[in-house]
Amino acid sequence: MLAMRHETTTELEAFAQIYERDVELISVRRPAAAAQAVAGQLLAERLDLQVDWIQAPEQADGVAAALADGFSGAPPAALVDEIELAVELLTELLDCRAVGVRLTTLRQPMCPRFHQDQVPCRLLITFAGPATEWIAAGQVDLPRLRDRTCTADPVLAGGRVQQLETGAWSLLKGGAWRDGYAGVVHRSPAASGSAGRLLASFDPIFQ
Repeated sequence: MLAMRHETTTELEAFAQIYERDVELISVRRPAAAAQAVAGQLLAERLDLQVDWIQAPEQADGVAAALADGFSGAPPAALVDEIELAVELLTELLDCRAVGVRLTTLRQPMCPRFHQDQVPCRLLITFAGPATEWIAAGQVDLPRLRDRTCTADPVLAGGRVQQLETGAWSLLKGGAWRDGYAGVVHRSPAASGSAGRLLASFDPIFQ
């Protein structure tokens, strides 16, 4: 069985390593950006966002238009800019025709059980609040993961549950990735924090 690895860096160019067969996850730390400050303010104001759409790179102002319904006025420019950049990066990296984008505020875990997504890959950005938890491939207890009645974390002895960083851009391989890889085992954080979370997810669309 191929030993999988993950990379944590500050360079967006590192996402190109997703094509390496033994890489399961790449997380890029971002500078303390205006988007994170905006996200924290949105949570403090208890604004509820549930927005999802398909964004093609050639759609000018598509992100701002998609987010408009979730805000009383124009959506924050810092948030729009970060999402536009993420869409541009994914379409160039993966040569996909569009990206499915979801931006949502969460007050409780959306996916509380550890699982693997049946997508080629998914980019996650937790703008505010606790970020996604995950388990490295070599530390997953597969029988526990597959047992839907088991409430214990599916971690082998000596392994641990890890957590992505708030504000980081994290690209996770899914079960539909080539080479037969089953996908990163992950879940919503067990604790969402008193204010909740603001999470964006990005799925490449090829057809």
